[in-house]
Amino acid sequence: MFFLKKLGKSFLISLLILLGLTLIITIFNYIGLLGMSIVNAFSYITPFIALFVGGVLMGKESVNKGWLEGIKYGIICTIIFMIFNYLAFDSLFNLSNIILYIITLIASILGGMIGINLKKNGD
Repeated sequence: MFFLKKLGKSFLISLLILLGLTLIITIFNYIGLLGMSIVNAFSYITPFIALFVGGVLMGKESVNKGWLEGIKYGIICTIIFMIFNYLAFDSLFNLSNIILYIITLIASILGGMIGINLKKNGD
């Protein structure tokens, strides 16, 4: 039960960060401050930031092995991304999606490792 509680909290914060950054980038693109090449770059950076923060939160609430918490969190989020891509865009695997899945998995692992170290330094 504790894992699901911290998973839900981390996922909710990651989702809010993802939606917030997407909204900001969309507004800047609509106004004309950003070009499409920058928007496309941010389509890879935004999930990295969101899942990194989620991984940090999972790592901070973990007892030990932050990298393992990051892997679990990253796999769950990657599966959710896969399901969403399949249902919304009817494309599960192409090169850009695979790169995005790998980036999000690495981001959550790094976040978990940094989160467990922040916890040890904070106590």
